Amino acid sequence: MAKRLDYLDKAKGILIILVVIGHIWQSGPVFNVIYAFHMPAFFLISGLLLQHTRSYEKPFGVFLRSKLFSFGIPFLFIELLGCLTDIIRHGVSLNWKGYLFNTLTLQYNDHNLWFLMDLFLIEILFYFLAKLFKQHGYLLLSVVFLYVVSRFFPTENAYISTLRSALYYSLFFAFGFCGSRFILKFHALACVFSAAVVLLVGLLLGKSDGHTLSLEGMVYIASGLCGAYAIIQAGKIHFSSWIDRVLTKSGMDTITIYGTHHIIYATIGVLLGITDFGSTPLVPGLIMLLGVAIMEVPIIYAIDRWAPWLAGKRKRSSGGQAS
Repeated sequence: MAKRLDYLDKAKGILIILVVIGHIWQSGPVFNVIYAFHMPAFFLISGLLLQHTRSYEKPFGVFLRSKLFSFGIPFLFIELLGCLTDIIRHGVSLNWKGYLFNTLTLQYNDHNLWFLMDLFLIEILFYFLAKLFKQHGYLLLSVVFLYVVSRFFPTENAYISTLRSALYYSLFFAFGFCGSRFILKFHALACVFSAAVVLLVGLLLGKSDGHTLSLEGMVYIASGLCGAYAIIQAGKIHFSSWIDRVLTKSGMDTITIYGTHHIIYATIGVLLGITDFGSTPLVPGLIMLLGVAIMEVPIIYAIDRWAPWLAGKRKRSSGGQAS
């Protein structure tokens, strides 16, 4: 079994905290900087981990069952929570058939589930690409080719749009998969340059999906790569014992936090009279952030202790931590 890279857990912990912040305050310069790199960074780290664990060397049936377990169960769990979150925020606007329709048509009741679906599709794709192309240069070229072709896919159909999104994020996954030797090493100038690029792109260009073949799209791809490198190096920094533990634990439980934080801050937001998170005031936003931080502790403990499969984990260790 490959040795666990703890600093990647810390990097993921930083990223999932940024995800929560970006969902509570959905506008402003901080939001724009976060969205200039945070999701590409998750995909790049996932590519690093697939290369590190070399799980793609397993028989396809074993690999597929593993991915269906680690992505499928959390997908259904988070979709159920998405229904409850929608009811809390907007009342009962759909019956069970409506919510089921959203799930089956990939319109999602929790709109952030695109991440799990994209990552599942990308990992299946890379299982075959890693076997087909032994040289990383050819693998990268194939991913770039698929990305360019996918830009001409129609976006009206949810299934095709999902595939299109997955092929976009496969770019970052590919750089993580193929570039681990450089990415995992610390280069001071590269860190400074990467952080500067993310700040400039976020502050000057604002939020963009970066999914187009335009110059702006290329800039956001570069920003995502730079931000991923910077955040991985940030994961190597020693802050303090308790901060390191919190970040590492958060990184190990990103799926749990990703799936459950919406219902927490949405409930607190409704109690505070806030439904538009595009203009969340500072103090109520801080209350929501604190509420998420407090409530995630027992949620993570309960899932790790009694239902690790909800987060795609097969078992828990003797100390109660799922693996």
